[in-house]
Amino acid sequence: MTFALAVCLLIGTALAVLMPVASEETVFKKGKTVIDASHTDQGYFMIRHRPFEKRIKVRVSLGKASLRYDLNSNGEFEVFPLQMGDGKYKVEVFEQVSGDKYSAASTISMSVKLADPNLPFLYPSQYVNYTAESDAVAKAAELCANSATDKEKMDAIIHFVVDNFSYDYIRAMEVQKETGYLPVIDSILAERKGICFDMSALVACMLRAQGVPTKLVIGFADKQYHAWNEILVDEKWRGYDTTADVANMRVKKYTVERVY
Repeated sequence: MTFALAVCLLIGTALAVLMPVASEETVFKKGKTVIDASHTDQGYFMIRHRPFEKRIKVRVSLGKASLRYDLNSNGEFEVFPLQMGDGKYKVEVFEQVSGDKYSAASTISMSVKLADPNLPFLYPSQYVNYTAESDAVAKAAELCANSATDKEKMDAIIHFVVDNFSYDYIRAMEVQKETGYLPVIDSILAERKGICFDMSALVACMLRAQGVPTKLVIGFADKQYHAWNEILVDEKWRGYDTTADVANMRVKKYTVERVY
């Protein structure tokens, strides 16, 4: 499916939210690991590992670039984006031995040709995790009901977050003490508060559900570790930091480390 066709499917009386599917048309198996690569052209793959009593990590590489993730230990599929573009990806799975020590469990390679480079930023994934039934998806539809353009959708959703949310300083302190933290988007929406990671994931969810490609960016705001968004509007990626507005931050320089 081409990007243009995918966008066409979003147009109509009701917006169809793009959701990943493990259709098992193209499957790679190695040891305890299964990868469903049936829809890599749409910018994602799905991976599961046999249930394991300790932690599991995944490294996704393309050339010299790589990203690391935690993978659930219950044997269920999780969705990961192919945001590094076309090429031959290597997916490595590691099982925890003890503490910070891990052993290699499996390595799988797959060739990727995206239908459009923006597609990875229109689907949910581990960092921007939602379903078509999520409250945040419904809220996005409500906010954008009268929006005719992607710019209007962006403005409606960003204004909603900036006007209604507060920065969660307690959670910010707690997250520093734990590893593997992931936003729970509907909880963030209900609580009307969060850290930068939370608000960026919520914005990405709501805009993606409205058919607007949106990145969750992690890096540094000046010298502070931070998360924000880049939103594709009028064929141009625009950076926006809702947390900066919510928490009255003044940032002189953003340095990108990772994009999801």
